[in-house]
Amino acid sequence: MSSTLLLWLGLLAALVLAACHVLKDLLALLWRQYFSPLQRLRGPPSTSFLFGNLREMYNQENTGLLYDWDATYGSTYAYKGFFRGSRLLTTDLTAVAHILSHSDTYQKPDFVRDNLAAMGAGSESVLTTEGDVHRRQRRILSPAFTASNVKRLTPVFRDKASQLRDIWILLSKEQSKPIDVLMWLSRATLDVIGIAGFGYHFNALSGQNDELANAYQLIFTTAKKLQLRTILETWIPLLRNFRPHSEAMEKAHHHLIHIGLQLINERKATINEVDARRYWDDKQDYSQDSLSPIEPDLLSVLVQSNMASFASQRLTTPEVLCQVSTFLIAGYETSSSALTWCLYALASAPQCQNRLREAVRTLDLDSPTLDEDISRLEYLDWVVRETLRIHAPVTWTMRAAAEDDEIPVQQPFRDKYGELHSSIKIAKHDIITVPIQAINKSFPIWGQDAHIFRPERWKSPPESSKAIQGLYSHILTFLSGNRGCIGYRFALSELKMFLFTLIRDLEFNVDPSVIIEKTFNVVARPVEKSGNNSGNNMPLFIRPVPPINGSSSHISDPDET
Repeated sequence: MSSTLLLWLGLLAALVLAACHVLKDLLALLWRQYFSPLQRLRGPPSTSFLFGNLREMYNQENTGLLYDWDATYGSTYAYKGFFRGSRLLTTDLTAVAHILSHSDTYQKPDFVRDNLAAMGAGSESVLTTEGDVHRRQRRILSPAFTASNVKRLTPVFRDKASQLRDIWILLSKEQSKPIDVLMWLSRATLDVIGIAGFGYHFNALSGQNDELANAYQLIFTTAKKLQLRTILETWIPLLRNFRPHSEAMEKAHHHLIHIGLQLINERKATINEVDARRYWDDKQDYSQDSLSPIEPDLLSVLVQSNMASFASQRLTTPEVLCQVSTFLIAGYETSSSALTWCLYALASAPQCQNRLREAVRTLDLDSPTLDEDISRLEYLDWVVRETLRIHAPVTWTMRAAAEDDEIPVQQPFRDKYGELHSSIKIAKHDIITVPIQAINKSFPIWGQDAHIFRPERWKSPPESSKAIQGLYSHILTFLSGNRGCIGYRFALSELKMFLFTLIRDLEFNVDPSVIIEKTFNVVARPVEKSGNNSGNNMPLFIRPVPPINGSSSHISDPDET
């Protein structure tokens, strides 16, 4: 054998060894998938060797795919993921409660956490951490989201809702074409979280060009283009080191850090100044002084934890920066999505919109208890509940098993070999999908009109819905357990104030010839099915409603007509 041939064989062997090293995670995945107990479950056939059913899953809310699968395979089955690996999907409420209540056993998969971090949340965010770190962060953050603190923020919600209403009144007089309510609601909710959470004025509704707002927009829109790459990076982590970083992206991330540190340092200086004044004059009446006590908003909670003496109460500066990014993104993306879909639902159901308008117009704008009256208004509450049931901003969540487990089920099921099971066997690393939206719209739970927007159902919710152990109103929109949405009270108060202000003075209509579908990029965003515009938008016709002229306070029930 010649020396040249030996050299080539040596090089080939080296390449093979290098490839094995690089792909070891992929090989381990294939091994785990082959021996996973989920392989025994029934489920839909794979449509792609590489992507399994993932492409179908992406568009499932528009096609009704999960409801078809549920009718065919029952409440517990396995669909195919990367390289046809089996992934558990269950709408069994006992199984879902077990998964969500055992957060140490069922954690967000690494690829989900990595994707959230890349989108701006950061690797030390409450969205991306697990275990004791997550519990410490959540415990520190909780005071910013108490009911009393959220109540203090209602003037911010009211101010921005009124500003948006006035803009839409003006636009409706200047043009006859529909208005993209998604764009305007995104601006409004960004203004809200900036002021309410951090004392930062984006002035997005005013049309000002804010660098921080532009940075978030760039990061979010860029992240949405990485989905195919994200799938590959899921099981070949080495590829994550070769992500393209444009100059614009690097500048955006740098600006986020710069503004975040500026906000932190300014609030630290204010806190230190207040503490100094208190030290030198214990009798100082801060309620009358120009330098008032620090309000317990999110930024103050973050900064004070950064200055804490005890490690159990302290957030590091990188952790604080990650929380700032996380709540800015979550605070405006999820709220704008929910409000957009609510206005669409009301525009598509004019009888519900009219009833809501009658309801909100019964309240006295000059009442000293107006905020409480809005919060307690029954039909407004029904509309919010129904919107969050039928249009959950986040339509599913994923978990990966940290250890072998058996998940109990309410409804026994048969595997593909005909064997009956009363629990689901799970192996370490198995992936589980909790279909939030599918459970919220389940026919067995909500009845045959489960897919119809009908706020009146909340007058007497079905008994079966009480088995949904959600954080709010027996729906899974805010999840449950210690991974439930920490800001749900903030979101509910914001939604109600915006709807009260907008529906009271504006009427919304939709062109029945326009088909609106959902795209999924962290949250469910609308898009015209046949529109020339490829971007997300929600075109609605808006017109001012005449002022109240002695209208009756009686609110008719559509079910009674």
